[in-house]
Amino acid sequence: MNESTEDPKDLEEPKAPEEQTTDAGAESAEREPDVEVPAHDAETTRLREERDQLEQKLQRAMADTQNILRRQRQELEDGRRRVLEGLTQELLPVLDTFGLALQSYDGEAADGSAAGEAGDVAALVEGVRMVRTMLSGALERHGLKEIPAEGQPFDPARHEALGKEPNADVPENQVLRVMQAGYLLGDHVVRHSKVIVAGPQPSGDAGGEE
Repeated sequence: MNESTEDPKDLEEPKAPEEQTTDAGAESAEREPDVEVPAHDAETTRLREERDQLEQKLQRAMADTQNILRRQRQELEDGRRRVLEGLTQELLPVLDTFGLALQSYDGEAADGSAAGEAGDVAALVEGVRMVRTMLSGALERHGLKEIPAEGQPFDPARHEALGKEPNADVPENQVLRVMQAGYLLGDHVVRHSKVIVAGPQPSGDAGGEE
């Protein structure tokens, strides 16, 4: 009878260590977050500080870019104004010469002189030619140059053909005449030269002679 009463106690005793292990694990599980939370907060704070620094750098960079663009626009406007002022100063003498030539011609006509005589016309033509020379020189000093065309091979990048004419004295596709001069500003074509180009010889001449 004594052995049978002791057996249940012997079976229940091994359960005590398991309960202690479970309680210890629960306690350790509850303590682990207390150790990790401060590290997590520190990392979050560091990332926020880095974000704020990057935002400040980005704002400064954007402000610097806006200032650079503003300065560039101002420099472009100042440069354009200086170019126009310089060109105007060189063109003013041309206008003065035009005025003097016309004034001289009108004065001679008002005095009753034969304004249409050959000498007066020649003087007027010479005055106009001088003005053209002055104007061309002023524009050339600012980089404007006339495109060579007459006697040159036809270049579609610089010439505009208005027509073709057969000519036995020049090779085909050579410029015969310039109808309107073209100009370059540096290497940029401001206006193409309008030209007449030598075309192919008409065929069937032999048949016409027969």
